[in-house]
Amino acid sequence: MREFLSVNGIVKRFGAFTALADISLQVAQGEFLCLLGPSGCGKTTLLRIIAGLETQDLGTVLVAGRDISRLPPSRRDFGIVFQNYALFPNLNLAENIGYGLRTGGAQRRARVAELLALVGLSGNERKFPNQLSGGEQQRVALARALATCPGMLLLDEPLSALDAKVRVHLRRELKLLHQKLGITTIMVTHDQEEALSLADTVAVMDHGRVEQVGTPEQIYHQPATRFVADFVGQSNWPPVTVRDDGKVELAGHEIPVAGSYPAGAARLFCRPEDIQIASLHGPSPIMALVESLEFLGPVRRATLRLERARDIVLQVDLNAKDPWIIEGQTVPLQFPPDRLRLFSAEAV
Repeated sequence: MREFLSVNGIVKRFGAFTALADISLQVAQGEFLCLLGPSGCGKTTLLRIIAGLETQDLGTVLVAGRDISRLPPSRRDFGIVFQNYALFPNLNLAENIGYGLRTGGAQRRARVAELLALVGLSGNERKFPNQLSGGEQQRVALARALATCPGMLLLDEPLSALDAKVRVHLRRELKLLHQKLGITTIMVTHDQEEALSLADTVAVMDHGRVEQVGTPEQIYHQPATRFVADFVGQSNWPPVTVRDDGKVELAGHEIPVAGSYPAGAARLFCRPEDIQIASLHGPSPIMALVESLEFLGPVRRATLRLERARDIVLQVDLNAKDPWIIEGQTVPLQFPPDRLRLFSAEAV
């Protein structure tokens, strides 16, 4: 894919506080990139610098090889959607959507009708924003951002103000819309499920730095840092020992872990869905007591305490249709080597 946006060495300070520390990112033509991270990590500041709403202290922003670092927002050819919709309350939908269009008459009306159809709101031209639900208002904001056929779409937490059910529905619509239009898109979100389901590429940020850039699958299954592993999804962090021969031991049991690691204490990273209940006749099984079971719809999440190391507690996801595991039962565990990784032994 051809590179469209290049962000190079961006630094932004607010007084003594460094909001962004040497950020570099590349976004391909037609790519959907999510900037994911906790509040205060710098993701919105980065988006605002790309949009031209903030000025960086150092670094450049290039679009198709052209330096736009000092251009005002009006000359950057970007459509922007904010979390609070930012619609004009005194204008109807047709006027809101057509606000940035330079055409008039029939051509303008046709473009507005086309955009309303695109976001599933045909025939609502004369309605005002206060006559719409939150989800509908956000669709109008999206239509207005697309009205001028911008080169890139920037979304700042566009779904965070909506209730959960509407958010999931609009998320699906946004993904379909991106697939249909193929417009290069950058979205800021703190919602990991939103990022993993929408994005082609996810950039996880923390404390003004990019921790990892990768596909949703890479971010989830192959986290590059402890922060990414802990921030995205649920995880277990039992202490392990790497022997001098490179073998890994958990509670005195040898477990197979792909890769090589230095000898000493470490932490084992594994997802709740990756730990398996083993065959009762397996070799040297790690035994654990089922302390509690929590029903989560498609799965039951079991809290297990290792029999030979009672201070080690694991979360394990079980098939909800498999009722044979009960509280108080002792079960053997298996750890798939291709899903395990070791990180430093410092406190989690």
